[in-house]
Amino acid sequence: MLPDDVFRTKFDRTVEALRGWGGALGDCARVEEESAARYWRIAVRPLAAGACPLELILHHRQRCDLAIGDESYEDRAVDEFDLLLPLAEAITAGRVLTRQKTSADTGAALAIETHVRLAGGQVWQADRRLRSRSVPGRTILEDRWFLPYRR
Repeated sequence: MLPDDVFRTKFDRTVEALRGWGGALGDCARVEEESAARYWRIAVRPLAAGACPLELILHHRQRCDLAIGDESYEDRAVDEFDLLLPLAEAITAGRVLTRQKTSADTGAALAIETHVRLAGGQVWQADRRLRSRSVPGRTILEDRWFLPYRR
């Protein structure tokens, strides 16, 4: 965890950057922002069909919740504030892939991964396991790419 004064400074700087980013999306998305005593939230719903919605909640307890498309990643550590704006910009640009892994033998869904390719080539990745144990055999991968907010 960051010291409180460092966290507060980074929190405020990140919120201001994301406010500016969200404010510039009026022509291509609906943006909701909410400030509360314990968190700050931004939800971005693109107007273009096939583009990826985003919701980010920054908690004052140095955690965040992130929803990218249909996937949610909750109670994550906020140790890389500098990554949040580039992540949001990459989502807006349509550089998001969700990959579902399914057992070819049983048809059981195994996991869903989210990959976001940042401008510098770095990839942010998170996954959600749908089964607690691995299933032997072949795996089928089904990829879904999202479109950019603006064309």
